[in-house]
Amino acid sequence: SKATVSVLYWLFLFLSLLSKMSHHAEIRSALLKETTDGTYKKHSSVKVSELVEPKVVVERREWPGSEWGVYRATGVMKGDWDKAVGMLKAMVSDFKLNSLMSPVKSMKTMEKEEDGIINYKVNSAPWPLSDREALAHVSTELVDDKTFVYAVRSVPGAKQVNKDNVLCEVFILGYVLKKLDGDKISLCSVKGIDPKGNIPAMVMSGFISDHALALGKFQKHLLKK
Repeated sequence: SKATVSVLYWLFLFLSLLSKMSHHAEIRSALLKETTDGTYKKHSSVKVSELVEPKVVVERREWPGSEWGVYRATGVMKGDWDKAVGMLKAMVSDFKLNSLMSPVKSMKTMEKEEDGIINYKVNSAPWPLSDREALAHVSTELVDDKTFVYAVRSVPGAKQVNKDNVLCEVFILGYVLKKLDGDKISLCSVKGIDPKGNIPAMVMSGFISDHALALGKFQKHLLKK
């Protein structure tokens, strides 16, 4: 009957919406767990002069099936909480803000979802390497009045868009902002990416250092008036 078809139609839409929301929620939850995961081990230390605590420890843990692993770095900085949250929210689609945190060459929103977006991004790679591209789910959430999450993960089964680029895989990537006492906040950056292909050790070393130095760029932009 028409009534049955109508009910099934709306049930399908509801389940589709729930699936998309649950997917983004699962990615954000996974990112939050990375910030407290006890299996990370110290990898290196990077001096980031802009931060309240200039010595940033970069940590690494293994990721099943990947030689790259996941890296984590946390910086304590000064600044307005609401402005910091606004910056991370804007990073979902703002090219300039994304450029603070990684060498973005181009980015485009491919699809808007109820609880986030699907984003296509190309990051520059040093010559003679090919640029890296990724098609990923991106979403944000104010978890509580002291925790904000910006989370990214590759779309399952994503296909290469530009044959001149290399399609990389994002296991888990993002930022967790926490409000501390006074005017201090902490920003934890997590990067779990398989860039695919042969990456020279020197390039990988630079990637790890830039991971920490990006926290200083965020701090500098946060204090801009």
